Amino acid sequence: MDTAESVGRNVARDWPFIDVEDVTQHILTAACARADEYNGMDSGALRYALKTEAVAYCARERADYITRSARYVYTPSEVRALLDIWSEGAESECAQPPTRDGYVAAPDAGNIMVSLWDLDSAVEALPDRWRMLVNAKVAGGQLDQADYRAYLRAVDRLTLILNRAVNRPPGDHDGPGARKAIPNARAAAITHDERDGS
Repeated sequence: MDTAESVGRNVARDWPFIDVEDVTQHILTAACARADEYNGMDSGALRYALKTEAVAYCARERADYITRSARYVYTPSEVRALLDIWSEGAESECAQPPTRDGYVAAPDAGNIMVSLWDLDSAVEALPDRWRMLVNAKVAGGQLDQADYRAYLRAVDRLTLILNRAVNRPPGDHDGPGARKAIPNARAAAITHDERDGS
């Protein structure tokens, strides 16, 4: 039980929008279904097998979420890969608003697309210390163990900021469909009142 909770907590950290309890529950259910397979394993092999099961579960849940909602969810590993690309073009491409071609593909992040402008504004939203660590790391600097842990927390926060920006609620825009629907009778009354000048 403790091993499953530990593995669930570690794996869920890399999968935004998936609860630790859900991952742990899936691990325990899978372990019960294959108890004879897991009983003979030493602790290291058991942790590896449970982690493999948890990662597969999280990948399926993420794919289902993206398919159902048509909203992409970034993971910290993808954000770290994107930061490497962002650092190469930060001065030139992020200095101006995004254009239709202002997007970058990150091949080692699973061919995802993200606007450099969004990534730049997300980095700017980080606290100063974390922003400094992110900039130092992407510039190729070496971080000691404490700073590296803080950098990982900064990437977690950056992932959260990006996911909130990409997946904001549909009512959070001024484009088509942003106006509140009202009945025809009310619209006619408003139009009539505007024509009468009242």
